[in-house]
Amino acid sequence: MENKIPIPTTLPEVEHLINELYKPNPPGTVSQIQEALQRLQKSPQGWQLAQSLLARPGDNIKFFGALTIIVKLNTESLSDDDALSVLRNLITWLINSLGDGSGPIVIRKLCSALVAYYIHYSHTWSKCIRHLIHSLDHNAVVPIEEGAGSLPLERVIPELSTQKFMAASWFAAALAEEIEKVDTKSTQYISLHERVLDNANDASALMTSALLSVNGGSSIPNQVASQKEAISCLHAWFLYAQRTLKQPLIQMLQALVQPLINCLLEPELYENAVELLTDTLSNWQQFFTRHHIDSFYVYFESEWARRQYQNLIEGDFDFDEVQFGLFMLAFGDAQMVEMMDTTDTRAQAFLAALAGLLTAQGHPAAEDKIFVPALEFWSAFVENLVDTLYSGPTTNLPWDKSPLSQVMQVVSYSWQKIKFPPLDVYNSWDSTEKLGFGDARKDVADFLQSVYTISGLPLISLFVDLVLRALENSAWAELEAACFCLGALSDCVSEGSSYDDALTKVFGSSLFDLLRQGQSIVPVRARQTCLYLIERYSEYFVRHAEYLPAALNLLFSAVGDRHLALPSSKSIFTLCSSCRKLLTSEIDAFLEQYGALRNNQELDSLAEERITGAIAAILQSLPSEEHRLNAVKRLLAMVGIDVTACLQFKSAQANALVDPNDPMVLRAFDMPQRPVSPVLAHEVALQLAIRSLRCLCSIAKGLQAPVDLDSDDEAVQPHTSPDLERIHSDIISILVQLKDLFSNNTDVVDAICTILRAGFSETDPGPFVFPPQVVTELIISNWRSCIATVVNTASAFASSLNAGRLKQHVVPTLGTLLPWVFNLLHQLPDPEDDTELSQYGMEFAQRVLSRRPEVLMSQTPNMLEFLFAFAMKLLNGKDPLPKGAAAEFWTTFITATSDDPNVQTTLNEAMSHFGPQLSQSLIQNIGGRAARSDLDKLSDPLKKLVVQHAHASKWLESALNDSNFPSDKVSTEYKALFLKKLVSLRGGRSTNQLVREFWLACRGTSYAYAS
Repeated sequence: MENKIPIPTTLPEVEHLINELYKPNPPGTVSQIQEALQRLQKSPQGWQLAQSLLARPGDNIKFFGALTIIVKLNTESLSDDDALSVLRNLITWLINSLGDGSGPIVIRKLCSALVAYYIHYSHTWSKCIRHLIHSLDHNAVVPIEEGAGSLPLERVIPELSTQKFMAASWFAAALAEEIEKVDTKSTQYISLHERVLDNANDASALMTSALLSVNGGSSIPNQVASQKEAISCLHAWFLYAQRTLKQPLIQMLQALVQPLINCLLEPELYENAVELLTDTLSNWQQFFTRHHIDSFYVYFESEWARRQYQNLIEGDFDFDEVQFGLFMLAFGDAQMVEMMDTTDTRAQAFLAALAGLLTAQGHPAAEDKIFVPALEFWSAFVENLVDTLYSGPTTNLPWDKSPLSQVMQVVSYSWQKIKFPPLDVYNSWDSTEKLGFGDARKDVADFLQSVYTISGLPLISLFVDLVLRALENSAWAELEAACFCLGALSDCVSEGSSYDDALTKVFGSSLFDLLRQGQSIVPVRARQTCLYLIERYSEYFVRHAEYLPAALNLLFSAVGDRHLALPSSKSIFTLCSSCRKLLTSEIDAFLEQYGALRNNQELDSLAEERITGAIAAILQSLPSEEHRLNAVKRLLAMVGIDVTACLQFKSAQANALVDPNDPMVLRAFDMPQRPVSPVLAHEVALQLAIRSLRCLCSIAKGLQAPVDLDSDDEAVQPHTSPDLERIHSDIISILVQLKDLFSNNTDVVDAICTILRAGFSETDPGPFVFPPQVVTELIISNWRSCIATVVNTASAFASSLNAGRLKQHVVPTLGTLLPWVFNLLHQLPDPEDDTELSQYGMEFAQRVLSRRPEVLMSQTPNMLEFLFAFAMKLLNGKDPLPKGAAAEFWTTFITATSDDPNVQTTLNEAMSHFGPQLSQSLIQNIGGRAARSDLDKLSDPLKKLVVQHAHASKWLESALNDSNFPSDKVSTEYKALFLKKLVSLRGGRSTNQLVREFWLACRGTSYAYAS
């Protein structure tokens, strides 16, 4: 380890270290320099050091001198006489620095030092701004009492040089900024805030002298720079006034708004003024008076503002123009209630201008920088309008009446703006621009959903008409945008048929026939969105089966197109799931269609998964079990082709290569991943295994019965048929073979476990509802990786056994799974070596304990001893997920009961044995070792312990007073008080807050937001 840099002992050494700070040194060196200088600053010699440094040349040196003064003021207490001496020195240094050409960083830091002085010693310098201005005017420190009673500032300020005016402005701004951070409710600082308010008139005089000169009046040298600083100073005082809400201060600042508005007409002041006004309109609307609002309207009606607006609409998105648009939106937001008043012609004209912002040239986000914020305003406007309409006496306002007519106009503007540009333009955008354009389209969708609340059917009809008009004119960009908007409204449409007549105009039009003609007629993007429209309105096809064949024929024809495979397959799955009962007569056609699609070498694997899931959903609704099982066999046979090919490739030699054009290679890899050179046969086998397993996953999910709230889990289930048993055997054979060959692959293990899980929630026998003993054998067999995933599946399986038809299997199944899980946990060298396995293993034990405590407690003593010790280790560990699982296990254990007296005796004995250890662990955790985020989880077992066990108080007291308690920041009395409160709360909700407060006390207040 490098030696620490010693504290410098001479002024040249100090200057050398300061200069080294600004050189490109390694971070470690910089840190050491800072540490050495900080030790020097805090030393008794710090005051003398600061004085010496401020007398030396060089901005960096002087800056550090001023910084040292701030450090000393914040860390040491001075007598009033000593404090006044420091004040005189600071003002002298400030005046000297202004005269010797020191840079702004020195002047600003000295102003910050003066503010630091004021915060600590305001009683010695009550009229700080006035006194500083008079001292600057005299070029020397004037007596404090003389500064208070001298000439009016209105006569003094104009005589200041630009540099002195800027210094006074910097001080006034820094004063407001720093005081704003000081707690206004603390009694310690009441007098400080009162004194600051006494200085507000002087700050106002300083700012007024600069801002009034915008339109004539007092004259200040180098006016623009002074005026900019005055605006910055005003911003700081606005923020302070917003926090304190003292009426005299607010009124004083309100008098400066009109001069600030005048600055908008000065090109060099526009940026500063518009940002301040925009910010204040957005965050403090109540600040502005009726007179101010009228002045804003006058400004927006001026020729200057009209030019800015026109430039923005014509596509000029430079800073000034965009800021003008944001200013308009902030004003509109502040006046939103007035904007809804249809009798206010001035407000309605401004509202129309806000709507016009959505017509600016260019595509949203990529080119047009005002569209998104403008749309945000209109979304808020509609939400407020909804509240107004439905909170008033009537809700039957006509659609064509303002402000609803304005909203309708915004709908018209916004949907046209989200049309995709020509492909070459879109491809020229970078990823950020493309993402922004996509987000803008989503924003329009959200906006339309809000508008729907007001409009209902007319909005649906509008976009239906736009779709039909685009079809008639072969306007593909318009067709895509209109279909996108119509699709976005699908979530708003109720399940009733009140909108069907409007939708029939689209789905009964030439749309499907046109889309089937391919990309040569309708561009890909428009076809994708139209397919998405079918999916969004799947419930319509349930009510109108006459249009279902045309929709499905279109979708299946699109699956073979790699550009349309994913949206079309998703729509097929949604449509078949929703309309499953209507399609059972066509199951043979669906199976034949799938068989044909499998020959398409461009068929995407995800698209295939969705199609198999769609077919399975129809299979689930077949009324005849024989027909259903025969169809399942046909579907599984097609998936089995891939499994057979997979096994053949896997049986090849390890280094065997396959031609990249082999049909099974083309099937194993999707287009983007296809190899261009010979590929290992074993890799082909793995990809075929993953593809076939994922198809089985989709089939298993598709065959799941829809949720039936009236189902009876306790009902007697029909006997499993021989055909179903053979299907079970075939599927399990596939799973076992692929597991044995590929369980070192995460995707394979995840897929197998997903297939098993699909049957856990089913109440009737089915192809993927395997006998419990078969599932158990597969779970406890040999897996080469991802064993935590398998244990998690076992946990879900154990929970599913509580269904009525499986209850007789609970004891033998758990009797097999428990030792298997315990053995896996036992093999871990340390619980943190595999945190997922530790977590899932503990969750498994907790679920068994909560449902069948007699099964858990019947395990061997050695096994139980290991389990409880393991749970204790996890509770004492740092990883949050296993720790949380352990906390839940102990909570369950504390409250576990059994009707069997022998089991209850075992539980009681175990609690007596582990109670002290558990108490010790909980107290160690809440005594500071746990992370803050763990406290709620840890509070649960603590609450149960206090309520359930008579010895809990004694155990917890012993733990609190243990020599290994992790904190020395709380006294014995504090611990005793904590325990007393804990017991008195009896596990109530307030326990969590008590635990947090105790944890904070043990960590120390400086750790309030740590970990």
